Amino acid sequence: MAPTAAAQTLVSPIPGPEPARSVTGMLDRPMSDPPAAPLSKSAARDLWDGLRRPDLWGRLGWLEIKRRYRRTTIGPFWNVISLAVFVVTVGTVGAGLWNQAASQYLPYLTSGMLVWMMISASANESCMLFVANTHLYRNGRFDFSTLAYSLVWRNFIVLLHHLVVYVVVVGILAPHLISPATLLAIPGLALLMINGVWVSLLLGMFCLRFRDVQQLVVSVIQISLFMTPVFWPADQLAAGTARSLFIHFNPLYHAVQVVRAPLLGEAPAAESYVAVILIAVIGSAVAFWAFTRFRKRVAYWS
Repeated sequence: MAPTAAAQTLVSPIPGPEPARSVTGMLDRPMSDPPAAPLSKSAARDLWDGLRRPDLWGRLGWLEIKRRYRRTTIGPFWNVISLAVFVVTVGTVGAGLWNQAASQYLPYLTSGMLVWMMISASANESCMLFVANTHLYRNGRFDFSTLAYSLVWRNFIVLLHHLVVYVVVVGILAPHLISPATLLAIPGLALLMINGVWVSLLLGMFCLRFRDVQQLVVSVIQISLFMTPVFWPADQLAAGTARSLFIHFNPLYHAVQVVRAPLLGEAPAAESYVAVILIAVIGSAVAFWAFTRFRKRVAYWS
């Protein structure tokens, strides 16, 4: 008797697994999407192409600020309030500690903290430059340098918010400090931003490869705040080895001074400009060498 259709279905052999595809065949297949970052591009081309996209890194920097203060009422002005409270409390104590008038010490402290907060924020955020933005450069064509430009730009925007505290303090206590020399703060800020780019790239790559470096950077920045004349006036330190170590050979002091001195109505010393320019040249060369050598590994380290 001929088997029924149901019986034929029951006794039909179970289909076996599909033959495995060779790895070579899978690699030979053309990819549907282009690689996330064009590895054939040179480091110099990456830096130049990123710099030519202010619309991109400017937008990224602004959106990051908006993200941090989402659903708040006054947004980044919370930082302004925090800085104002800090200046008033610490400035009151410091003026008595250093035997200075409030009209002299508070502008000094305010202008120094403005610059220091920009420097410290840039250094600390550089450690997460590539760690926190993998979704950008792994899912599309993206110049790595754009992240560095964005970081420097957003910290510059935060500095502009903090300038409100400086204007209020100086306008009330020492309006005579605002003079034509104040315009020298502009080239000083430009030098800081140039240094911020190479610091961001260099620390970003190191912290991506060695995650412990971030904790080291945070500790160094915290200690450097007390070793650099930000709270304490530089002229309070007597001449000698300590003054040479904490002032003349302290790169952070010169970085602060090229902006703080103009805000106090003075022209920065020539040695401060020379020091910051040398740091920019040497640091940029080292960062460019590292970026050239390790740029293609950023996506694999992330």
